[in-house]
Amino acid sequence: MKKSCKFTSVSLIFLSFCLFACTNDETGIHSAEPAKENPIKDYASIADSTLYKNVTMYRALNFKGDTTEWNESDCSIKDSSFTCYHETCIDGCYMLVMHCQDANNKQIECPSYKDTIYDTTYKDINFSENALVNYIPVAKIPEFNRDTVQKVLSTLYGDACAQFFHFSSSYYLEPIGLPEGFTFENRNSVPFGYEATRRSGECRVGRADVQYMPTSNEYRSIVRRLPEDVERVTYQFFNGSIKSYRDTTISWKLAYTDQYGRSDTLDITTKFIADTSASARDSLRISILGYQHGGSYYAN
Repeated sequence: MKKSCKFTSVSLIFLSFCLFACTNDETGIHSAEPAKENPIKDYASIADSTLYKNVTMYRALNFKGDTTEWNESDCSIKDSSFTCYHETCIDGCYMLVMHCQDANNKQIECPSYKDTIYDTTYKDINFSENALVNYIPVAKIPEFNRDTVQKVLSTLYGDACAQFFHFSSSYYLEPIGLPEGFTFENRNSVPFGYEATRRSGECRVGRADVQYMPTSNEYRSIVRRLPEDVERVTYQFFNGSIKSYRDTTISWKLAYTDQYGRSDTLDITTKFIADTSASARDSLRISILGYQHGGSYYAN
């Protein structure tokens, strides 16, 4: 459903031109072979010639029936299954320019081919009469833990203009029938999540006000793979009103949908309590779920 983004702290090196290193235009990260010594006569012949490249591309169907394309080097095909992986750097990439020299060891501009012609062969992995396998790759999504989610949401603190709960799930969640002002926010949709703030007697739920300066050595890449990774979403549950719901019980529904569109609903009854001490809050949350990690409470 989504393209995933990955951040690392190392620089990704691309070659802007390499006479003897073979690169694939469909691959996001290129690896150069060691440079070889080139006779001067090759420079003239290269600059006045056409480069012919034989390229093999695989086509595969994903769970939704969409056709995806991959370079041959992206995929590993077995007797009854296959996997494909492709990464492309889109920001913060650095380039290393190769230099060429003439007979007098004077630096000159490296020549490029007059034209490049690609002879592309397509192979179908898991469809058509010539399919290599019958396997349809699907992410292994854990079953939604209905009992745990009901228990987690059965007792919360009903403070006005505040976050009720913060938890992570492998499913996309949508509340149904909550009181006015209650909201589920997708924590992953903004860089630093959401916060509830009171201003002039009103409550506002919006992006957290965080100042951030990215480091210069960060780069960003897009990753595609089959089977897809299991997507995980972190949600923040807010009371976006100025009304307190302490000592109040409500009934509502929670719809949950996986990344392939399979969905169901869960009946929830929530009792809001009034104890606001930090120790009581931590004790309640740990006793409900059993463990916590980084302030996020996990529910499949």
